[in-house]
Amino acid sequence: MIRLAIVEDHPAIADGLGALLRDEPDIEVVASVADGAAAERAIVALHPDVVLCDLLLGDGSDGFDLMERMVPGPRFVILSAYSLPSYYRRAMDAGVAGFVSKTAPVEVIVGAIRTAASGGTTFTKEARHAARSALQRPSGREGEIVRLVAEGLSNAEIAERLGLRLKTVESQLRRLFDRYDVASRTRLVRVAEQQGWLGLDP
Repeated sequence: MIRLAIVEDHPAIADGLGALLRDEPDIEVVASVADGAAAERAIVALHPDVVLCDLLLGDGSDGFDLMERMVPGPRFVILSAYSLPSYYRRAMDAGVAGFVSKTAPVEVIVGAIRTAASGGTTFTKEARHAARSALQRPSGREGEIVRLVAEGLSNAEIAERLGLRLKTVESQLRRLFDRYDVASRTRLVRVAEQQGWLGLDP
């Protein structure tokens, strides 16, 4: 019997998944929670074999942080509406057992859970290719600057917000322009959107 925990902050999705998966003869849903803190408590207390986990959680935390805190621990299968190269790459780097779209048929989700429980992985060829093509993610401070650029702040406003010198912000932006071969703030934000850097913390 596969002991499964569901971490999903949308009640309708969580309830629907729970109802469908409880019909599977080899899967026991031992917990269904909506945020990272509750998930951590459930994992420690109930020892699931597999965690089916969303990435953007109700308390503002993200699934990747939860996975990193739970090592060693259960195997994780990501269930996400986002198919972004940086998410695939981060998932593979973290040793995640699978990445499944929320729009996938239930048999695909069930198959990913069973594969994870048996020690295998579930990534589509498209996901593997996207992960290989993902750009190097900005560092923590660089990511903060990119997100503030995306919010429309000027260099001076970014410097004030982060407690940096204006020249420091300007030099960091020049490095980002060079690294990602872009010539404008607008194009840098576009690359960040395409790669998925704006959705989760670095």
